[in-house]
Amino acid sequence: MRVAFLTHTPPLPPVSGERIRNWSLMRELARRGWEVSLFSLLQSEKAPSAADRARLEEICEEVVLEPLEVSSFGRKARVAKDLLLGRAFQSSFFYSRDCARACRRWLGKHAFDVVVIETHYMVPYVPSELLARSVFDSHNSELRRISTMASTLGFSARGLAARLQRGAVVRFERRIVAHAARTLAVSEEEVATLEPFAPGRIDLVPNGVDCETLRPRSTVPGTAEILFLGSLDYSANVDALAYFVDSVAPLIRRGNATFSVVGSHPRDEVYEIGRRSKLKMTVSGNVLDTTPYWERARALVVPLRVGGGTRLKILEALARGVPVVTTSLGCEGLGLRSEHEVLVADDAESFAACVDRLLSDDELCRSLAARGRAVVEARFDWRNIGDVFESSLSWVIRSA
Repeated sequence: MRVAFLTHTPPLPPVSGERIRNWSLMRELARRGWEVSLFSLLQSEKAPSAADRARLEEICEEVVLEPLEVSSFGRKARVAKDLLLGRAFQSSFFYSRDCARACRRWLGKHAFDVVVIETHYMVPYVPSELLARSVFDSHNSELRRISTMASTLGFSARGLAARLQRGAVVRFERRIVAHAARTLAVSEEEVATLEPFAPGRIDLVPNGVDCETLRPRSTVPGTAEILFLGSLDYSANVDALAYFVDSVAPLIRRGNATFSVVGSHPRDEVYEIGRRSKLKMTVSGNVLDTTPYWERARALVVPLRVGGGTRLKILEALARGVPVVTTSLGCEGLGLRSEHEVLVADDAESFAACVDRLLSDDELCRSLAARGRAVVEARFDWRNIGDVFESSLSWVIRSA
């Protein structure tokens, strides 16, 4: 079977949850004998290395990386225009007329059995006649994500923008899901959100982790290092970082605690946050191998207040045996239990208390690590998820 993946960033290097998901799903199909091809937009600052390009070509019949250059100012102008026109910003944020022509020519040259559209951003690149044999991988419901932004960020600029965008995003997402052959959701909550748009055509294909490659560490480190990990050009992560530094960190009692922030493409705002941190904070951007940070971290913090989907960083932490403190939203959709696999806290004082517990209690760290590893092995291994993903694509091919 021949499948085309359309992504707005190359799946490698694996520096974000979105890229990890795309790479993992492509790899699982290739393992099962599918002929996988990739069309991806390429921004110069996010280009894969020669080694990563070679890894893509190992599993793909064809790799097309189409250059896309849009300035930061240009993107802001697009968002402003979309707000004025009542149009969802996802429809234009990564859109280029030239890239769209190239994508449609490429799709027209090949007789793909099914097309996988990764995220809302790539939908404008697909001819309407191809949607009937396309699988839309939502990654997260934009309706849920923008709703949390509107409720959490209040009357800030981003909160007001979310309110203004909500109706347009609902219409955009409904139209995509209604016309795609099938839609993938990453959690039961998001299945329930999307199901009314296309009853019976929403499949649960959760995020996962490579349990074979990632092994749990053997000891609890004696450090007081707290780890924050995520793409640092993603607004939900920047908001979470600001919340932790401004509201949680001043309440942490462990005097020698340090804070390591790791993630690709840090915004200037990230360094501004670092300058006001009460904890000693270091920022490491564009790290290709995060293993040393995981090995010495006492705990991962995921203080998310806005967003949708599910967090691959939590699954990776559990696979590696690193305890996690998160908000309810941060671990939403994963079915994890507070005090069993993770610690959950939704206010700053409770979050700080959970961090302090992990910095001082080795046995708590060990028990969370053991139960967390068991959960990811049972429910979130990419090899098992690949079976569900393949089934969804096969349904589309049989129904064509």
